[in-house]
Amino acid sequence: MDKEDLLYRYFSNTLNKDESKVLERLLKTDMEFKAQFEFENDLKRVAKEKQRNDLKNKLQSFEDKLAEKRSYTAPYFLKIAASILLLISTIWFVYTNFGGVNYDKLYASNFETYPNTAYSITRDNTINSIERQAFVAYETGNYQLAIEKFNQEEVKDYFYFYKAQSYLNLNDFKTSKLLFSDIIDNDYPYSVESKWYLSLIAIKQKDKNSAIKYLEDLININTYKVEEAKMLLEQIH
Repeated sequence: MDKEDLLYRYFSNTLNKDESKVLERLLKTDMEFKAQFEFENDLKRVAKEKQRNDLKNKLQSFEDKLAEKRSYTAPYFLKIAASILLLISTIWFVYTNFGGVNYDKLYASNFETYPNTAYSITRDNTINSIERQAFVAYETGNYQLAIEKFNQEEVKDYFYFYKAQSYLNLNDFKTSKLLFSDIIDNDYPYSVESKWYLSLIAIKQKDKNSAIKYLEDLININTYKVEEAKMLLEQIH
Protein backbone atom coordinates (compact mmCIF):
# COMPACT_ATOMS: atom_id res chain seq x y z
CA MET A 1 0.00 0.00 0.00
CA ASP A 2 1.19 3.54 -0.82
CA LYS A 3 2.50 5.41 2.25
CA GLU A 4 0.27 8.43 1.54
CA ASP A 5 -2.76 6.15 1.38
CA LEU A 6 -1.67 4.50 4.62
CA LEU A 7 -1.53 7.87 6.37
CA TYR A 8 -4.90 8.86 4.93
CA ARG A 9 -6.51 5.67 6.20
CA TYR A 10 -4.95 6.17 9.66
CA PHE A 11 -6.23 9.72 10.05
CA SER A 12 -9.68 8.70 8.79
CA ASN A 13 -9.85 5.79 11.30
CA THR A 14 -10.20 3.14 8.57
CA LEU A 15 -7.02 1.08 9.05
CA ASN A 16 -7.46 -2.67 9.37
CA LYS A 17 -5.26 -4.87 11.57
CA ASP A 18 -2.70 -5.67 8.86
CA GLU A 19 -2.40 -2.03 7.84
CA SER A 20 -1.95 -1.00 11.49
CA LYS A 21 1.00 -3.39 11.73
CA VAL A 22 2.54 -1.94 8.56
CA LEU A 23 2.11 1.57 9.98
CA GLU A 24 3.69 0.56 13.27
CA ARG A 25 6.67 -1.00 11.45
CA LEU A 26 7.19 2.06 9.26
CA LEU A 27 7.11 4.37 12.28
CA LYS A 28 9.97 2.33 13.75
CA THR A 29 12.08 1.91 10.61
CA ASP A 30 11.35 4.81 8.24
CA MET A 31 12.41 8.13 9.75
CA GLU A 32 11.09 10.15 6.78
CA PHE A 33 7.70 8.47 7.10
CA LYS A 34 7.69 9.04 10.86
CA ALA A 35 8.47 12.75 10.35
CA GLN A 36 5.57 13.06 7.88
CA PHE A 37 3.28 11.20 10.30
CA GLU A 38 4.17 13.54 13.16
CA PHE A 39 3.78 16.61 10.92
CA GLU A 40 0.30 15.58 9.79
CA ASN A 41 -0.58 14.62 13.35
CA ASP A 42 0.34 18.13 14.48
CA LEU A 43 -1.74 19.61 11.65
CA LYS A 44 -4.72 17.54 12.76
CA ARG A 45 -4.30 18.76 16.35
CA VAL A 46 -4.11 22.40 15.21
CA ALA A 47 -7.18 21.94 12.99
CA LYS A 48 -9.14 20.42 15.86
CA GLU A 49 -8.20 23.35 18.11
CA LYS A 50 -9.35 25.77 15.40
CA GLN A 51 -12.66 23.90 15.16
CA ARG A 52 -13.13 24.28 18.92
CA ASN A 53 -12.47 28.01 18.70
CA ASP A 54 -14.81 28.36 15.70
CA LEU A 55 -17.50 26.51 17.63
CA LYS A 56 -17.04 28.75 20.66
CA ASN A 57 -17.31 31.89 18.48
CA LYS A 58 -20.36 30.54 16.64
CA LEU A 59 -22.18 29.73 19.88
CA GLN A 60 -21.36 33.19 21.24
CA SER A 61 -22.77 34.69 18.05
CA PHE A 62 -25.98 32.66 18.50
CA GLU A 63 -26.34 33.90 22.06
CA ASP A 64 -25.69 37.54 21.10
CA LYS A 65 -28.29 37.44 18.32
CA LEU A 66 -30.80 35.75 20.59
CA ALA A 67 -30.23 38.35 23.30
CA GLU A 68 -30.90 41.16 20.82
CA LYS A 69 -34.24 39.63 19.84
CA ARG A 70 -35.46 38.89 23.35
CA SER A 71 -37.88 41.25 25.01
CA TYR A 72 -39.39 41.17 28.45
CA THR A 73 -42.83 41.19 26.90
CA ALA A 74 -42.23 38.13 24.70
CA PRO A 75 -44.50 35.21 25.56
CA TYR A 76 -42.85 32.64 27.77
CA PHE A 77 -43.34 29.77 25.32
CA LEU A 78 -41.44 31.69 22.60
CA LYS A 79 -38.43 31.97 24.89
CA ILE A 80 -38.58 28.23 25.56
CA ALA A 81 -38.80 27.52 21.81
CA ALA A 82 -35.79 29.74 21.13
CA SER A 83 -33.78 27.93 23.82
CA ILE A 84 -34.69 24.53 22.36
CA LEU A 85 -33.72 25.69 18.87
CA LEU A 86 -30.36 26.91 20.15
CA LEU A 87 -29.76 23.61 21.95
CA ILE A 88 -30.56 21.57 18.81
CA SER A 89 -28.27 23.76 16.71
CA THR A 90 -25.46 23.35 19.23
CA ILE A 91 -25.82 19.57 19.40
CA TRP A 92 -25.88 19.29 15.61
CA PHE A 93 -22.80 21.50 15.24
CA VAL A 94 -20.81 19.60 17.87
CA TYR A 95 -21.79 16.25 16.38
CA THR A 96 -20.86 17.16 12.82
CA ASN A 97 -17.50 18.57 13.89
CA PHE A 98 -16.41 16.24 16.68
CA GLY A 99 -18.46 13.07 16.31
CA GLY A 100 -16.01 11.37 13.94
CA VAL A 101 -14.81 8.49 16.12
CA ASN A 102 -16.29 5.19 14.99
CA TYR A 103 -15.86 3.10 18.15
CA ASP A 104 -17.22 -0.10 16.64
CA LYS A 105 -14.79 0.12 13.73
CA LEU A 106 -11.88 0.88 16.08
CA TYR A 107 -12.73 -2.18 18.14
CA ALA A 108 -13.08 -4.44 15.11
CA SER A 109 -9.81 -3.28 13.53
CA ASN A 110 -7.80 -3.76 16.73
CA PHE A 111 -9.31 -6.87 18.27
CA GLU A 112 -7.72 -10.23 17.65
CA THR A 113 -7.98 -13.33 19.80
CA TYR A 114 -4.91 -13.95 21.93
CA PRO A 115 -3.11 -17.13 20.82
CA ASN A 116 -2.69 -20.13 23.09
CA THR A 117 0.78 -19.64 24.55
CA ALA A 118 0.05 -21.35 27.88
CA TYR A 119 -0.41 -24.99 26.96
CA SER A 120 0.86 -27.12 24.09
CA ILE A 121 -1.96 -29.36 22.95
CA THR A 122 0.59 -31.90 21.67
CA ARG A 123 1.93 -32.35 25.20
CA ASP A 124 -0.67 -34.94 26.22
CA ASN A 125 -0.95 -36.55 22.83
CA THR A 126 -1.88 -39.91 24.31
CA ILE A 127 -3.74 -38.62 27.36
CA ASN A 128 -6.80 -36.57 26.47
CA SER A 129 -6.92 -34.49 29.66
CA ILE A 130 -9.64 -31.97 30.42
CA GLU A 131 -7.11 -29.15 30.11
CA ARG A 132 -6.03 -30.40 26.69
CA GLN A 133 -9.69 -30.59 25.60
CA ALA A 134 -10.20 -27.01 26.81
CA PHE A 135 -7.31 -25.66 24.76
CA VAL A 136 -8.19 -27.73 21.71
CA ALA A 137 -11.68 -26.18 21.87
CA TYR A 138 -10.12 -22.74 22.32
CA GLU A 139 -7.75 -23.11 19.37
CA THR A 140 -10.54 -24.35 17.10
CA GLY A 141 -12.85 -21.46 18.02
CA ASN A 142 -15.33 -23.52 20.05
CA TYR A 143 -15.34 -21.00 22.88
CA GLN A 144 -18.46 -22.21 24.69
CA LEU A 145 -16.96 -25.70 24.97
CA ALA A 146 -13.64 -24.21 26.06
CA ILE A 147 -15.39 -22.40 28.93
CA GLU A 148 -17.15 -25.61 29.99
CA LYS A 149 -13.87 -27.55 29.99
CA PHE A 150 -11.98 -24.85 31.89
CA ASN A 151 -14.72 -24.96 34.53
CA GLN A 152 -14.39 -28.75 34.87
CA GLU A 153 -10.65 -28.69 35.49
CA GLU A 154 -8.85 -27.70 38.67
CA VAL A 155 -8.33 -23.97 38.39
CA LYS A 156 -4.94 -22.73 37.25
CA ASP A 157 -4.01 -19.05 37.21
CA TYR A 158 -3.79 -18.78 33.43
CA PHE A 159 -7.26 -20.30 32.97
CA TYR A 160 -8.83 -16.96 33.89
CA PHE A 161 -7.27 -15.20 30.92
CA TYR A 162 -8.34 -17.80 28.37
CA LYS A 163 -11.83 -17.97 29.87
CA ALA A 164 -12.01 -14.18 29.55
CA GLN A 165 -10.86 -14.49 25.93
CA SER A 166 -13.54 -17.10 25.29
CA TYR A 167 -16.30 -14.93 26.75
CA LEU A 168 -15.03 -11.97 24.75
CA ASN A 169 -15.22 -13.97 21.53
CA LEU A 170 -18.82 -14.82 22.45
CA ASN A 171 -19.50 -11.06 22.85
CA ASP A 172 -20.16 -11.49 26.57
CA PHE A 173 -18.40 -8.24 27.42
CA LYS A 174 -19.70 -8.09 31.00
CA THR A 175 -18.22 -11.46 32.05
CA SER A 176 -14.96 -11.01 30.17
CA LYS A 177 -14.54 -7.56 31.69
CA LEU A 178 -14.97 -8.98 35.21
CA LEU A 179 -12.42 -11.74 34.52
CA PHE A 180 -9.84 -9.38 33.03
CA SER A 181 -10.26 -7.06 36.02
CA ASP A 182 -9.78 -9.98 38.45
CA ILE A 183 -6.59 -10.96 36.62
CA ILE A 184 -5.18 -7.47 37.12
CA ASP A 185 -6.33 -7.21 40.75
CA ASN A 186 -4.76 -10.56 41.64
CA ASP A 187 -1.68 -10.13 39.44
CA TYR A 188 -2.39 -13.38 37.61
CA PRO A 189 -0.53 -14.26 34.39
CA TYR A 190 -1.37 -12.01 31.43
CA SER A 191 -2.30 -9.03 33.62
CA VAL A 192 -0.69 -6.53 31.23
CA GLU A 193 -2.40 -8.13 28.24
CA SER A 194 -5.68 -7.88 30.15
CA LYS A 195 -5.33 -4.09 30.19
CA TRP A 196 -5.23 -4.09 26.41
CA TYR A 197 -8.43 -6.10 26.16
CA LEU A 198 -10.12 -3.96 28.80
CA SER A 199 -9.26 -0.89 26.72
CA LEU A 200 -10.88 -2.54 23.68
CA ILE A 201 -13.99 -3.42 25.68
CA ALA A 202 -14.19 0.19 26.86
CA ILE A 203 -13.93 1.36 23.24
CA LYS A 204 -16.63 -1.09 22.18
CA GLN A 205 -18.86 0.26 24.95
CA LYS A 206 -17.95 3.88 24.06
CA ASP A 207 -16.48 4.40 27.53
CA LYS A 208 -13.81 6.88 26.43
CA ASN A 209 -12.46 7.70 29.91
CA SER A 210 -11.85 4.05 30.83
CA ALA A 211 -10.26 3.37 27.45
CA ILE A 212 -7.86 6.29 27.92
CA LYS A 213 -6.94 5.05 31.41
CA TYR A 214 -6.08 1.52 30.26
CA LEU A 215 -4.21 2.75 27.19
CA GLU A 216 -2.14 5.17 29.24
CA ASP A 217 -1.36 2.34 31.69
CA LEU A 218 -0.10 0.20 28.81
CA ILE A 219 2.10 3.00 27.50
CA ASN A 220 3.58 3.56 30.96
CA ILE A 221 4.24 -0.16 31.51
CA ASN A 222 5.89 -0.22 28.07
CA THR A 223 5.99 -4.00 27.54
CA TYR A 224 2.94 -4.91 25.42
CA LYS A 225 1.03 -3.25 22.56
CA VAL A 226 2.74 0.08 23.24
CA GLU A 227 2.61 1.47 19.69
CA GLU A 228 -0.94 0.22 19.18
CA ALA A 229 -1.96 1.88 22.45
CA LYS A 230 -0.41 5.19 21.35
CA MET A 231 -2.22 5.11 18.03
CA LEU A 232 -5.55 4.20 19.63
CA LEU A 233 -5.12 6.94 22.23
CA GLU A 234 -4.55 9.49 19.48
CA GLN A 235 -7.61 8.29 17.56
CA ILE A 236 -10.05 8.58 20.48
CA HIS A 237 -8.74 11.86 21.89
